[in-house]
Amino acid sequence: MKESVVIKSNKYGLTLVLDPDIDFEQLVRDVCAKFANSRNFFGEIELILTIEGRSVSGREASVIAEAIQLNSDITITLINENNELKDKRMMEMIDKFYYDSIYKNAKIIRGSIGNDKTITSDGSIVILGNVKQKGRVEAAGNIIVFGEIYGEVHAGYPDNNSCYIIANSIEAEEISIGKYRGSSEPKKKLFRKNKTSDSLVAAIWNKQLVCEPLSMGLIKQLS
Repeated sequence: MKESVVIKSNKYGLTLVLDPDIDFEQLVRDVCAKFANSRNFFGEIELILTIEGRSVSGREASVIAEAIQLNSDITITLINENNELKDKRMMEMIDKFYYDSIYKNAKIIRGSIGNDKTITSDGSIVILGNVKQKGRVEAAGNIIVFGEIYGEVHAGYPDNNSCYIIANSIEAEEISIGKYRGSSEPKKKLFRKNKTSDSLVAAIWNKQLVCEPLSMGLIKQLS
């Protein structure tokens, strides 16, 4: 059976040869498993990551790099993409998204949070799917959702207002960060359908829960 993720060494660091046809969500799961199983082999090290075999966007490359770091003691300093070295922190995601100490040891949920299901964590949570309408997610740290949020989510539970929520779109009637709750009823533009490829970030700014495209740099302003 063909492996979707093959790890090779090079003089600068590691090369990942990725299956070009597999679904990206499944690919991320496979990267997580691969490096979790090899954690002791690699140890604590800083390196440059090279991606081959599959064309990836800057955002996808950043997600792959973060999956590696979450499941190993590796720190990726640069990503070699198309023979061009790029600072990982500048590749479409925000600095704090990678280096925040709360996020570093996040719980990864490989799939969606179903109806009437509750997920909690004393750190941050990464969900490789959706939060369905009657699902609930409660995290002491940040909440990152690769899909859409329809259910109830509470980042920074119970009173850490410095946390944030990132998702492809936020369709929930209400979300919470620390002591703040936000409803889509009085401010319908706050939680809108994301019509672009950019993810949304919700955070507390000037004592208000605000939501905007991730690329606009809200998280960087909070750092």
